[in-house]
Amino acid sequence: MIQRITINPTVLADYIQASNISIEDLAEKVPKIYEFINGKRLPTFNQLSQVAKQLHIPVGLLLMEDIVGSTEDVVADFRTIDSTQIEEMSAELRDTIKEMKEKQSFLRGEVEHERFFVGMFSIENDKASIISQALQILGNDITKNRFYTYREKLSKSGVFTFLNGKVKDNTHRPLNLKEFRGFVLVDKKAPIIFINQQDSKTGQLFTLIHEFIHLLLGESNLLEVPYSEKSGKIEKVVNQITAEILAPKKYILVNYNHSSSVIDNIYNLSRSLEVSREMMTRRLLELNIITQDDYQRIVRALKETYPRPNKRSSGGNYYHNINFRIDRTFFEYVNNAVMQDKMTYTEAFNTVGVGYKGYQALLEGSR
Repeated sequence: MIQRITINPTVLADYIQASNISIEDLAEKVPKIYEFINGKRLPTFNQLSQVAKQLHIPVGLLLMEDIVGSTEDVVADFRTIDSTQIEEMSAELRDTIKEMKEKQSFLRGEVEHERFFVGMFSIENDKASIISQALQILGNDITKNRFYTYREKLSKSGVFTFLNGKVKDNTHRPLNLKEFRGFVLVDKKAPIIFINQQDSKTGQLFTLIHEFIHLLLGESNLLEVPYSEKSGKIEKVVNQITAEILAPKKYILVNYNHSSSVIDNIYNLSRSLEVSREMMTRRLLELNIITQDDYQRIVRALKETYPRPNKRSSGGNYYHNINFRIDRTFFEYVNNAVMQDKMTYTEAFNTVGVGYKGYQALLEGSR
């Protein structure tokens, strides 16, 4: 059976109009385009990809319920390894985005109030103001287990965070860390952050805060497009703010031990702040504690001294893992819908993305 994709015809029509491509020319490449626009027919993913290709926009924008920013300046991207570009989404990434959008659609119908902080800033705002607002939500204290602390703070503020290293519960469909580290789906009522669980713990922490800053800016960090001046500026600002939150200048200057070697300082500071050694090295460069030559030499030394593991373990306790990767508040909304006879258990399993065993594990975790 051919799988078709639900889209908002108005969004499709708006992007076509903004493209300056005539509908007649588009119809030559995509014969069913008229039916897609008037809502009489749903496209397959391949058909939608063909439309996006002709419009010169990421296909993910056509999957959105609403227009992202202005149709005249469409920019968004994945958080990838070293901010590299990706040419085409894998089926695993595509299905993960689709899953998160379905969860977001469910949440929109359950959440009552909008989140005031979503889109309250732009990149033209002072970075200090953005950092101040972020810390009002995250807290100023640097505690142990920062990922868990920040995730809980974000949850209380209305942000839904999901992690996974595979498509739903399918161990045969792992997510590719080289393709993406995470993404965010901006929405006033149901903002969602997704983090690739294949990443390191320090990488997951960075992605969590990085995507949260995108929420403050109201920028959906969703799809990679060829570099543009605006996208580059957004990422630069987001990275700077994320770095200051995770590795504050004041903390580094106070705790840097000039009696120890730079390498020892990097190791100790990164461990206490729970960030990567590469990120800490970059921070020392930004704070003029080391030179560019020092930076290049240290990065090489770190790779030789502390090589990254070739393979992350995919094992672990199923009960703890599923309760870690599924947002707790989201699950409570789903289970409440079941208890109120608004949803069957089968529908709940599909919405959460687990089977009976997984659902029972989540029920146990909520008690």
